[in-house]
Amino acid sequence: MKSGRIIIFGIVALLLTSCMEKGYVKVCNKVHNAKLESVSWGDFSLSGSLLPGETSEEETIKDYKESFPFSSQLEFYMVADGNRVYLKTKVSYTLDIDDHLVIEINDTTEVINPAR
Repeated sequence: MKSGRIIIFGIVALLLTSCMEKGYVKVCNKVHNAKLESVSWGDFSLSGSLLPGETSEEETIKDYKESFPFSSQLEFYMVADGNRVYLKTKVSYTLDIDDHLVIEINDTTEVINPAR
């Protein structure tokens, strides 16, 4: 009787996992002489801190309720020469099901300061 319940539980867990939609996001800091802090994409935190040349771990974006694609600007603090400023990218980055989105922030990435 117990083994039957375990099998049913396993099947239900497998079905729930297979119905989950996923995508993957990571960020590369290619900005010379500036650190990126508190990097987020929409509601998802991607990295606490990225030194120049570093890439964040790949973050798995899962969703049960809403459908892909997700689209959002990248938000972060840029730290250089003792100054820290909050920035957002001008463009939004889109992630679809099973995509592996790599967002590269470099010296020519267009950003805005929403505080101004």
